[in-house]
Order: sequence, then structure tokens, then C-alpha cells
Amino acid sequence: MRKLPVTSLLASVVLIAACSCPSGNRPDAAGPAALETSAKAATVQTVSGPVAGYVDGGVFIFKGIPYAKAERFMPATDPDPWTEVRSSRAYGPTCPQDKRAGWWSDDQAFAMHWDDGFADEDCLRVNIWTGGLKNGVKRPVMVWLHGGGFRAGSGQELISYDGTNLARDHGVVVVSLNHRLNALGFLDLSAYGAKYAKSGNVGMTDIVKALEWVRDNIAAFGGDPDNVTIFGQSGGGGKVSTLMAMPSAKGLFGKAIVESGSITQLMDPKYSRRIGAKTVEALHLSPARIDAIAEVPYEQLLAAYNDAIAAVREEAKQDGQFPENILNAILFGQVPVVDGEVIPAQPATPEALALSKDIPVIIGTTFHEFTRDREDPIFQPLALQQAADRTAAGCAPVYLYQFTWESPVLDGAFGSTHCIEIPFVFDNVALHRTFTGGGADAVELGHRISRLWTNFAKNGIPQADDMPEWEPYPRKMILNIESSIQ
Repeated sequence: MRKLPVTSLLASVVLIAACSCPSGNRPDAAGPAALETSAKAATVQTVSGPVAGYVDGGVFIFKGIPYAKAERFMPATDPDPWTEVRSSRAYGPTCPQDKRAGWWSDDQAFAMHWDDGFADEDCLRVNIWTGGLKNGVKRPVMVWLHGGGFRAGSGQELISYDGTNLARDHGVVVVSLNHRLNALGFLDLSAYGAKYAKSGNVGMTDIVKALEWVRDNIAAFGGDPDNVTIFGQSGGGGKVSTLMAMPSAKGLFGKAIVESGSITQLMDPKYSRRIGAKTVEALHLSPARIDAIAEVPYEQLLAAYNDAIAAVREEAKQDGQFPENILNAILFGQVPVVDGEVIPAQPATPEALALSKDIPVIIGTTFHEFTRDREDPIFQPLALQQAADRTAAGCAPVYLYQFTWESPVLDGAFGSTHCIEIPFVFDNVALHRTFTGGGADAVELGHRISRLWTNFAKNGIPQADDMPEWEPYPRKMILNIESSIQ
């Protein structure tokens, strides 16, 4: 069995992502349906103005709709309204970010097939897949938060993120989105005055703004604003975990799914402010000239931010304050900050858990993640801790899983790796066969797992035909061709 270098895989922990291509019918369908691209076929009036999408095999698809606008380091505000029909058929800009480490690995690039789109700071966009528009059906809504830590990724990077099959075959409305990342989303400049008080968390308040957009607009797309589930993988799971600790997000979703992204430790403002100060110093800006940071070229800003993180990591180690958990250590300096307002407390505290007490949650990991020859030591302990904390606090049921199916691609080099469950969750096993290999058994497993996820979105209980009854934590569902409860 051929193995991929562990160091190469670990290098992708923060820059995790995948690929994308235009949505469409299943590859095993009996020929593609004609696209309906006339504005008459799919035009919806949003709060900000009319948008035109297209129809593919009975699924109405809208891409790149602005949900907000924002100045650098400032909280997002409503987008400028428009009156003419806005074409919304292609993904909008992605947030500027580092180069992807996996680009230089032919194996990873083949399997993941990344589509990184085009970058621009005006990146606050949503994409929607739905089975009908204003036809009297109130469909559950599933809002997907992409991976990539809090530094990278987009709502289009993986072909697995395509929501066509979930919308057509499972009766849900799928929403994905882009938001601010890295220095643009999480550089804490709060020490420089009230104007910048929320700068260390604007990437998260962007997501809250997107959820508010869903609340105000999704009914026009056939969705039920009172039945919203947030779900995400890796950094996206971390965003789900963080949203459950944010007062401003309370009431905007009723269920949550954390895939390989249980995060229990966000930034202490003592260290996030140090990163902000070192970034400002590296840019040769004085406190009196802090507003000039809005005009610094992005590449220069990112380089200063990266150097500042590296320096403060060393300071934290010397202070004896560096996280012991591997994942928290990797993400140090690159996560939201507990600022006392946007995020009042760490996610695992009683105060934070009380905010999401009524939210049922699915939590889990893959078997290998980034360690091909043994069970995952990076994400699994945090997933177990998050499940235990929520249960001990008397929260709504937690459904724990471990995905153990192994990809046959490239002689089994990936195993049950990080991201491998995503094609199954979206029922896109055949669509993303460079990663899954396709195959009848895997495709059928995808049908079953996607039913678990979408039924959970419908009624809070992950159940599906031909699957064991999923009992809450401390029981655990093992997801494979032959699934079982432990």
C-alpha cells in the first residue's frame, strides 16, 4: 500500500480544501438534462434586489449573491440594493489567502481537484441549491461552512460541496458562502480604539450576517427560515463550534453538525492583541496612523500577519501558555478571539454551552484524518471532549460518529483521511470519484449517510433506512459499508 508523506498531509491541516466544477446531474444518470438559463426560469426577489439563477435537472441554482459588504476590519453591513435583475449563475469572489500547500503534490491535487476561483476582498457571497421556488413547500435549510481553518478555503473549493443532489433527492435547501479569512477576518486591532473593537472576529460576524440573510430571504427560495441547520468540516466545523458560543447567532439555526472540527480553545485577547501589535509594527505604522492599514496591499498585510503569528507563538511557549492539544497548537493565532462581546467565553465553558443548550448536534471525525497508519490523535480527543461537555451540561442530544471507510484511490494512499466523508454527506460520491473512486458500494453508502444528515436537518434525529438506530452519546455510530453502533 502506497503512503503519502505525513508531513505533506499535516501541512494541509490549516489550508484544507478541495475542488469544484459546475453542478449538474449525477455522472451515472441517463444523459444530462438541458439547462434552463432564461431569467424567466429562475428569478427571485431578495431583500436587496432581484437575482437570476438557472435550472439544472429540476434544481434551481443561484451563485455569488451578495449577502453583505464590508470595509477592511469593520463589521459587515447590508449590501447596496439594486433594481435590475442581477445575474447570479457563477460563483463570486473568494477571500484572498495563502497559496495552497497541496498544489505542489500531484497526488493531492489529483484527488482533491481544487477550484480556488478568483480572489477579491469584496467576497461576501452566498450560493443556493433548491428544489423549488415559492411552491408552497417549506424545505429544511442546510448552511455549509467550508474548511481551511480560519485562513483559507471557499464555498466552491470542493466538487463535494455542490448541493444539487441534496436539493433534488433529499428535499433540502443547501446554502454555501464565502467570508473573510486570515488577516482580513481575524486580525485583532482592538487595542487601537473602539473603531476596531470587533476586528478580531469579523470573519465570524460575516457568517452571522449570512445567517441573517438566510433568515430574511430563504423563504423566497423555497426554504424554511425556522428550520436551519449549520454544518461544516475541519475549519468549517470549528466555525460551527464557535457560532454556538456567539450570542448574536442564537436563534439563527436550530441544529448543528461538526465534522472533524471540534474546537474548544479560541484566542486569548492577550495574545491576539500581541499579534495585532506586531503586525502593525512590521508595517511601520504608528497608533496615530492606524487607519492607514486599510490601504496596505494585501500581500504585505498577510506577510506581516504571518510573521507576527510566528513570533507570538514563541512568546506563548515561553509563557507556558501554548495549547497542549495538537490541533489547538496548530491553530494558535489563527482562530477567533474571546473578546468579551462577540464571543464572551470559550466554547467549552458553562456560559457558552448555555447559549446552545437546545441545539442537537452531530459530532465526529474520520478514522485516520492525517495519520494513515493509526487512529486519529488530532481531532478525535476534541470531538469526544465536546460531546462529553455538551452531555454533562444537559444540552440537547449529541450524536457521535466515526467515519472509517477507506478510499481505494492511488492504491489506498489516503485511507480514511481528512475530508473523505464530505462526498458522502453531500451524496456526491460519484461526482467526486477522483477522491472516492466511485463504485456501487461507496455510492450506496453516500445515499445512506446523506439521508442521515438530511433527516437530522428535517427533524433533529439522524436516521435512515438500512442504517442502525443512532443512539446519542456515549454511544458512537461507526460509518462504513457495514455501519454499527459502539
